[in-house]
Amino acid sequence: MKPLLNSVFAALLLIAFAALPSSVSAASLALDVSSAAPRQVEDTTASSIERDYAHAWSALSSALQANRAELLDENFTGAARDHWQHAIDSQRQNGLSRRIVDRGHHLRVLFYSLDGSALEAEDLADLEIEYRDGEKVLSSEHVTLRYLVLLTPAENSWKIRILEELPPA
Repeated sequence: MKPLLNSVFAALLLIAFAALPSSVSAASLALDVSSAAPRQVEDTTASSIERDYAHAWSALSSALQANRAELLDENFTGAARDHWQHAIDSQRQNGLSRRIVDRGHHLRVLFYSLDGSALEAEDLADLEIEYRDGEKVLSSEHVTLRYLVLLTPAENSWKIRILEELPPA
């Protein structure tokens, strides 16, 4: 009976730790707003974008590792939410997961709408990705990926509406 309790306790700890955000921080995110048009990005908006984009990547990393799409709800919406929901469903069905070690982002704002309802950016993400079957690492790679990002304001934050991988430059 005691080994069963230990197994249940270990499983609960694993679930709890998987739900914690990874070590992505605004400090590992370089935001360049100099190309924003037709409107400049205000300092408070830039700070919000840095905070919310870093938090979104933490949530994405946790969701992919734990195969828990509900972890995306606070930071993703629309096509981006649907895409990652599908990816997580597919992983779970196949007994797989991904662990992302985020090494940093260079987010360059390209467009900020006059009414403040949309912000388009390009992200160069430096990532280590482990593909796993349970606890077994199937493969691991260090990549720099380019993403097209569309952020839209929500109640008190920015949400990712599009996060589309682009071909290498």
